[in-house]
Amino acid sequence: MKKHFLLLILSLLFLSIAQGKVKLPAMMGDHMVLQQNSSVKLWGWADGKKVTVTTSWNNRTYQASTDKDGAWLVKVNTPEGGYTPYSITISDGTPVTLSDILIGEVWICSGQSNMEMRMMGNAAQPIDHSLETLLNSGNYRDRIRFITVPRTNDTERRTDFEKRKWEVSSPETSIDCSAAAYFFARQLTESLHLPVGLVINSWGGSAIEAWMDEPTLKTVEGMNIEAAKNPKRGVHQRLECLYNSMLWPVKNFTARGFLWYQGESNISNYQFYAPMMTAMVQLWRNVWEAPDMPFYYVQIAPYKYENSSNTGAALLREAQMEALKTIPNSGMVPTTDIGDEFCIHPPQKDVVGLRLATLALTKTYGIRRLPSNGPTMTKVDYADKKAIVTFDNAPAGLFPTFSELEGFEIAGADKKFYPAKAKIVGRTNTVEVWSEEVAQPVAVRYAFRNYVGNITLRNTFGLSAFPFRTDTWNDVK
Repeated sequence: MKKHFLLLILSLLFLSIAQGKVKLPAMMGDHMVLQQNSSVKLWGWADGKKVTVTTSWNNRTYQASTDKDGAWLVKVNTPEGGYTPYSITISDGTPVTLSDILIGEVWICSGQSNMEMRMMGNAAQPIDHSLETLLNSGNYRDRIRFITVPRTNDTERRTDFEKRKWEVSSPETSIDCSAAAYFFARQLTESLHLPVGLVINSWGGSAIEAWMDEPTLKTVEGMNIEAAKNPKRGVHQRLECLYNSMLWPVKNFTARGFLWYQGESNISNYQFYAPMMTAMVQLWRNVWEAPDMPFYYVQIAPYKYENSSNTGAALLREAQMEALKTIPNSGMVPTTDIGDEFCIHPPQKDVVGLRLATLALTKTYGIRRLPSNGPTMTKVDYADKKAIVTFDNAPAGLFPTFSELEGFEIAGADKKFYPAKAKIVGRTNTVEVWSEEVAQPVAVRYAFRNYVGNITLRNTFGLSAFPFRTDTWNDVK
């Protein structure tokens, strides 16, 4: 009798070991937000050959088969979003239950340090309005959730990362959230009345080459592939490294769109930036199996770099503007008015988040009659020794009316630029630009330096005008 009992105990123990528990990726856990009205992917690993997934919002059970490595993936249908918490039970014999799951809007937030910069700020570099925002963040516990992908020096492609959890908005957790992303989410949930999930995978100082694979970079004409692969470059600047270690582990997580704040580390090769970003976006959309997934990004802010009067950063901003023409369903927000000459991390992340949310709300979520963006130069005419510049995205005209505007320069055929006087014409969307030094102007620039202070031109909604130039004289500084 004792022998049979012992055999029974051993067999049950062996069975439980053989079946084990399903292993879930760090991306899937309690408190996560799933994309609403979608067929979202759930995935993991298991010892058994079959895995069942049961979702509480519709009490439906899905089945998946494991491959030779024990990996499984299943798509489940999500309902319209809301604040009701749900659960998901996953089992290959021993069930695992994920709880407090919300259904809402999910955004992938990537880039370098200005996206990575947390609500607590950096050393001696604050975030505007962070204190009151953090103190109120507990009011958003059912509205804002986020997960941050950790850095790694591992350059190989990975399917998971060390366990991180989805954080619920609170003063204690949100202090470590990307500030730009948090302010974006706060405006989004206020306008949509839906939970917002943020997947934050960014690395300060990273180059765009690190966020794509080699076959993609090879499609960019003129790029030096070997230089991009140089092992002397840090992992955050080397071709493929962050694509493999930070983007690949989250590729199965269904999302509405991408937010991107990067470019400072690519000023030295600005001439390749527009085609590189275009190729990267196409790659990401292919990976997410979403060919029209929104891609919204931030134009890098004014900063002195090697010299405030140089134009390297301005040429990178121009490349970012050019990319709008080749990336479908994209948008860019201006930061012309919020730079800091001596700090590359401007504190106004609330402005960045608001402008990104405005883009999403008007272009993706269908809010009408508001401009998605700041004024953009559409044409320039020359008459009476003046340049007359016309802008769009100013349905109620430009501002500040009747004040002299800073940041304009004008040149004649000799290609010498002089600081110019500029004024808005009446209550319109045109600006007159002139200088006593230029009798016959042929070119005009606005905020086209690494850093230009006292920038005030904007529309009546407070959205700053984009920098521009009408010439193509790259060698003229």
